[in-house]
Amino acid sequence: MALLLWGLARPAMAQTRSVEMPESRAIDVELHRGHGVTLNFRPLDATIQRAWLDDLSKVTVDFDDPRCGVVGTSEGCAATVIHLRRIHPIEFPDLPATATTTLTVLTDTDIYTFQLSFPDGGVPEYSVLALQQEQPPELSDNPTLTAVTQIEQGLQVAQIRRLISPSDPLWSRLQTCLQLMRDGVTTADAAQRAGVSPDLLARLMEFGARR
Repeated sequence: MALLLWGLARPAMAQTRSVEMPESRAIDVELHRGHGVTLNFRPLDATIQRAWLDDLSKVTVDFDDPRCGVVGTSEGCAATVIHLRRIHPIEFPDLPATATTTLTVLTDTDIYTFQLSFPDGGVPEYSVLALQQEQPPELSDNPTLTAVTQIEQGLQVAQIRRLISPSDPLWSRLQTCLQLMRDGVTTADAAQRAGVSPDLLARLMEFGARR
């Protein structure tokens, strides 16, 4: 996925930078002392359904939908923007301190992971990360049994990692897509008809191939 980073910390010297992130890694986000970063999903036309933060001791997470949260259930969550703010560390019993932490975001079309780090010095280079749609990955237009199997196995991996569950609407759309592919519908058509991004299918295939 491609990201545009707007350097809004110093408006007079605002910088725009385009970064294409590899699929095999999370998106790096730096949180400086006294500053926050906004993750904007609106350019993707994606709706946030759930979010998980591995370490709650250094970051507050807010959404543009009050029904959303990273603790407990997020019934009816339909956010499009997440705001992260670095705070003074809070000590939680039996929770080890970590130098970095991971934010996982489930939308209605895809799964995103962000690796949060906490620099001790320096000046923020951006305050908004706007996710931009990139060219779809090159999936074979003729679905094969191997491709379907890898997507199914990748879906199991995502479930084990608690990135998705059978109760999520995205799960149902993925099952629809898989059935269409089994019936001989082309991969692109199956993804479009089921409302699933080709990027997500490629990522699930990668999960399944590494299983």
